[in-house]
Amino acid sequence: MALGPLRKDLADTYRRWLHDLDVRSGILNPGLYALEAEEAWVDEAIAESAGRQPKQSGFTVYDLSDGAPVGTTGLHGIDWRFGRATFGIAIGAGRGRGLGSEATRLTLDWGFNILGLQNVMLTVLPSNAGAIRVYEKAGFKRIGARRNALVLLGRRCDEVLMDIVPDEFESPVLAARR
Repeated sequence: MALGPLRKDLADTYRRWLHDLDVRSGILNPGLYALEAEEAWVDEAIAESAGRQPKQSGFTVYDLSDGAPVGTTGLHGIDWRFGRATFGIAIGAGRGRGLGSEATRLTLDWGFNILGLQNVMLTVLPSNAGAIRVYEKAGFKRIGARRNALVLLGRRCDEVLMDIVPDEFESPVLAARR
């Protein structure tokens, strides 16, 4: 598993993943995306990932066994003053093989060791047990729930809040390079 930059030539692949019901159920994204809309998102995400103080760090996730792109991951809403960001991931292909766990750890490694973040938070549906296991395996801890904060399939549900700090994270790659 490896991370690389978001790529405009993969916009249609990213778009197809967003329309997959398994992916969609985990990210609560009701939008339908034409290729042009996804290309615009990729352009914006690439621009926001650049510079000395990027607003986000967006990645394409690759399966090294065949080099195929399998998802996206990123740190969003980077707040340089407080050293924090929000984590997000969508695995669109090859689910259930540990790629999400590894992509999560590599993204956190980038956030803590390259960007110098001090806190990374995420939100997840309480019914998304697989994602919660992935996040806990990477070191995220539950910090609470926002009650009745979401609507899923026409019903109100809670939103689980999780976070991680550098002291609770074991770097898989970058810390050894310092």
